Amino acid sequence: MLRVTTHFAVVLAITLGTTSARASDDASPQAMAEARKHFQAGVNLLDDPEGAKYEEAYSAFKKAYELWQSPRVLGNLGFCAMHLERDGEAIDAYSKYLSAVPDVPERERAQIAKDVATMTSTVARIHIVVKRPGTHYILVDTRAQTRGPSIENTYTFDGNETTIGVRPGRHILKVKTDSSEAEESIPLEAVFEPGARETRELSFAPPKAAAPVPVLVKPSPPSVAGPVIVAITGVLAVGGGVTMGFLARSKANAIADKCPNDVCPTDYDLRSARTSAKTFGTIADVGMASGGALLLGALTWYVLLPSARTTTMAMCTGDGCSVSLGRTF
Repeated sequence: MLRVTTHFAVVLAITLGTTSARASDDASPQAMAEARKHFQAGVNLLDDPEGAKYEEAYSAFKKAYELWQSPRVLGNLGFCAMHLERDGEAIDAYSKYLSAVPDVPERERAQIAKDVATMTSTVARIHIVVKRPGTHYILVDTRAQTRGPSIENTYTFDGNETTIGVRPGRHILKVKTDSSEAEESIPLEAVFEPGARETRELSFAPPKAAAPVPVLVKPSPPSVAGPVIVAITGVLAVGGGVTMGFLARSKANAIADKCPNDVCPTDYDLRSARTSAKTFGTIADVGMASGGALLLGALTWYVLLPSARTTTMAMCTGDGCSVSLGRTF
């Protein structure tokens, strides 16, 4: 394939400066000056004494073309893309170069046409579909070689699909998200034959579920409302019993006063008075007994409260959180 020469690069650098009117009427002087700087950097990188630096030169020429749409830059851009095995881009750049620049030397034009024909007959066009909605992705294409290091190229694209032209062979494809917390798809390995036209889907692994994180929640102190209510009821029952006891004793004393030595006036209803005193006495006994039982129950309840333990456990995973309650005595 075509080899760049210092003469070829210098000629391009000169013609770049003489075609500003045709290159882009909208380019500002600042943009043209910046483009010339990047273009010259690319020329220098191709003419490096230690060997042409195609990747760095490609970036420089691409930046120059973005700033100033001179078709003459496309010759060098296509040359670098071809050496980097970005065959789809090389074909496009070379084709535009030959079409837009009429004064390309015949020898150079013939060589480029030959290279384009060769790449066109062998390039594998791969349509990449990312199985996840996104706005911006970085595609990494690595071609393994039998001899020498692997060839790696990166492509950026918006949306969730793009098409690249690659050299036939065994490739490993993966995409990365362009974010502060970059994610990487599951690598896809495939062998592409010359002239292949294929669609490949790249998927991201499902997010890993977070390990359960136990969260101990401090139990609330036990409520004493129940024992207090029972105790108050017991106190009221005892109080009622005491009151009924006083009334029963008062009835008994009245009987004794009316009937000294068990001799009652003829008009005094002794039987009724004794029945009333007995009824008050019975109520007093029941009130005292039930009140005492309630107080004893309230005390027992209160004593047992501190020994009750309530455990609250919250478990959180990627699917949400759940809460479990346990109680022991």
